[in-house]
Amino acid sequence: MKTKLLNENEKIAVSKINNWFETVDFTVTNKLWLLVIGIIFSNSSLIAQQNNGISPFTIFEQVVPNAYANTSAGSSFTGPFANSPRTYQILIAASELTSLTGKHLVSISFRNSGTITTDWPASNTTYNNYDIYLSGSVNPADRSFTFAQNVVGTQTLVRSGSLTVPAGALTIGSNPNNFSYDIVFTTPWFYAGGNLLVEIRHDGSSGTSRSVDAAGTSSPGYASLYSACWESGYTPTSTTKQGNFVSVNFKADDALKVEEFNKNELSVFPNPTSEKLYIESEIPVSNIKLFNMLGQIVLNQDFNVQKGEISLSQLSIGTYLLHVESEFGTEIRKIIKK
Repeated sequence: MKTKLLNENEKIAVSKINNWFETVDFTVTNKLWLLVIGIIFSNSSLIAQQNNGISPFTIFEQVVPNAYANTSAGSSFTGPFANSPRTYQILIAASELTSLTGKHLVSISFRNSGTITTDWPASNTTYNNYDIYLSGSVNPADRSFTFAQNVVGTQTLVRSGSLTVPAGALTIGSNPNNFSYDIVFTTPWFYAGGNLLVEIRHDGSSGTSRSVDAAGTSSPGYASLYSACWESGYTPTSTTKQGNFVSVNFKADDALKVEEFNKNELSVFPNPTSEKLYIESEIPVSNIKLFNMLGQIVLNQDFNVQKGEISLSQLSIGTYLLHVESEFGTEIRKIIKK
């Protein structure tokens, strides 16, 4: 996991976005998401400074497989950027993603394999439909060739529709090559921990295919820490093909928390609780969301008060993450239902 500062181009991009915000009526939370996306599209290293007036959050990065964060994985796979339709699933063990727990995933990227000698694509390449779904996952060792059986919980469509990859987006010249092009999620996804399933479905492109860096099926960690399967086509439901596991870089934000909304101003009690949970804040609370450990929303309730209560009696015993939203951001608390 790495953290960097904004470069001058990124600062200019953020300044333009902030100026635009002054003319448009957005909630603070939506402003933060748009700021994340704006920085990504500035072709940046994507890391914002904190406490300097530019941005209240940090962007975190995590390469999977972890073992190949700083070295090529040694093989390749065309699935994400094939020019014919593909359905591709990657299954990731929770231990590969510990640095992203409690954060919102905002983008995914791939890198050229080590044998590639040219940037890609030669000209803008468009996929009419490029869909990415995120969800919980079965253990990589328990991967099924029926795609739906690898899904735990509910899949969330985090991006869909047309995707145009700019000319030269995937670069060469580094060892390993850089994750130089981010596919940004239009719906950031809260990762509460646990195994992760990424499902990519696309209907082919207008250009050439590109092989990206990947770990082969005999690589150390394949099946235990990660695994993959794929099939030709945009809508297949099953396959007979296991696949190489593409090296992937996730980016996530850890913000939506600002100084004005801190733990001293928010009380959540009793915790653990078997029925009711009481919430008191010096700042008016606008919304309450409760996530289970698969990242699924199990409760979503508007508040618009400083004191209130929610009932957990209908929920199963276990651990949950409570998001308490105000005009200043979101405070996250771990809640135990007994």
